[in-house]
Amino acid sequence: MKKIITLFIFLLIVSTIKTSFSQVLLPADMNTLDSLKEVNKGKVILINFWAHWCKPCKEEFPDLVKIHTDFQNENFSLIFVSLDFDEALENNTIPFLKEQGVDFTTYYNNFEKDEELILYIDKNWNGGIPGTFIFDKEGELSASLVGLQNYATFEKEINKQLNK
Repeated sequence: MKKIITLFIFLLIVSTIKTSFSQVLLPADMNTLDSLKEVNKGKVILINFWAHWCKPCKEEFPDLVKIHTDFQNENFSLIFVSLDFDEALENNTIPFLKEQGVDFTTYYNNFEKDEELILYIDKNWNGGIPGTFIFDKEGELSASLVGLQNYATFEKEINKQLNK
């Protein structure tokens, strides 16, 4: 519990620091994602795995940003996790996030092995991106959406968990 509280305080402090792009990008490993799920307990959580070089990821990104805006006053949280490599984060990932109007803390993959990330999120996930995973208010996986999706699909799955 102490580890979760410390990480939460760290995330709060770091999220108030702005980079030159007004974008905070933090590493995400199992502990980070566990902490984010704990902090968002009672909310529907959508975690989207994407990369700047992935055309379908970039195509669905505006719909996800709109979902974030439309559901910001609901019991909902959107978490972006970039699968870009370290060398692309500053020159590609952060500018793309800025271009898309993402002004909230986002994350990049910091698992040691891709298999660890895949097994952590959904053992049935083949690792394809975009990969969107929706967790219910108790933090349990309720939907796995792999490949290009649209606003209506995201909205339907979120509303299902919000009991609308």
